[in-house]
Amino acid sequence: MPFAFDPNACLALFAHEYLCGHRDRGRPFSLKRLGLTFHRLKDCLCLGFPWQVLLPVHGDTLPYLLRDSCPYLANEHKLPGLAAAGLNARVTGVDEAAPFFPPGADNLWHWMTESLPQLLALEEAGYDGLYIVPEGSRVVDESLALLGIDPGRLLRSGGAYRVRRLVVPPRLSGFSLAENMPLTAFLRQRLLEAAGTVPGGGRWYVRRVGTRRIANEEDLLPVLDDFGFTAMVPEELPLKEQLRAMTGADCSLMAHGANCSLVLMQRPGSVFVELFGNRYVSYNNMHAVRLLRLRYHALAEDLDPSSCADPAQPVGAYLAAGSRADITVDPLHARIVLETALAPARKAGYHQPRNTAETV
Repeated sequence: MPFAFDPNACLALFAHEYLCGHRDRGRPFSLKRLGLTFHRLKDCLCLGFPWQVLLPVHGDTLPYLLRDSCPYLANEHKLPGLAAAGLNARVTGVDEAAPFFPPGADNLWHWMTESLPQLLALEEAGYDGLYIVPEGSRVVDESLALLGIDPGRLLRSGGAYRVRRLVVPPRLSGFSLAENMPLTAFLRQRLLEAAGTVPGGGRWYVRRVGTRRIANEEDLLPVLDDFGFTAMVPEELPLKEQLRAMTGADCSLMAHGANCSLVLMQRPGSVFVELFGNRYVSYNNMHAVRLLRLRYHALAEDLDPSSCADPAQPVGAYLAAGSRADITVDPLHARIVLETALAPARKAGYHQPRNTAETV
């Protein structure tokens, strides 16, 4: 091992904390308009096995580990072990690079809400160095090609790099993007410019191909047909076509998942209906709802007591399994939600239907 590193004794710091103790090792620079502060650090190791792990080099020792490596507190405990494993790899020297492969970065939602906005912000600021990005991710490769990033500027996360000037992005969870509307608006504008728009309106039912699919889709489809929905399987389309199609949507309906990040492309004031199971509800897309003033409706599956966990199973494990479980949608509930969401605007006040068949 070329460097001395003790995973049990390393001090975990954020980049700005590290620079407070070692002012000669770099400097921060802010993009105030977008609410971001990056740090350019001197001489760091950037490891990717499988997450980015950032280690400032001090001679032949690695006494610090940068917490900016991971946007999620719950996963920080893995970083020392990953660093120790990554040091066994062959290290490549790089002059300047910015790492964009935190946990989950090869996933559409994590990439679109955590890494891509910051990468584009660096481009806007005139950065012309290299980017370290996830390898083997269609989402990453198609989005960067769409946005005109030269493939020659990309390094892959499977390597280990000693970087003379490492540009460290701020720690950004996709959940916190709802607090940064300038950055959200900037991301949307760049994607609109790259993908283009389609005129008119449209109603998209975005289908899932992995876990968390609609278990009784055959019962839901006739309801969606009554409201003029067209089914889309994003994985069957280039990313540009996915983004472009959503720009004409006046309503989208989909199971909770990565594809929900596409709602950022919808028309302002349009409708977004998100379907949840009864053990996993997570509001990941409030940045788009807030920016575009979307009329948002969350429809959760009714709780089925027969599905309750064995008393011996930890509650956390039971709930976590819900993130992989398929969803059953009550067709009547879906119809009522769509009647409400898509009805013409009415004056405030109680409306008494003339008969039980009248649509509100």
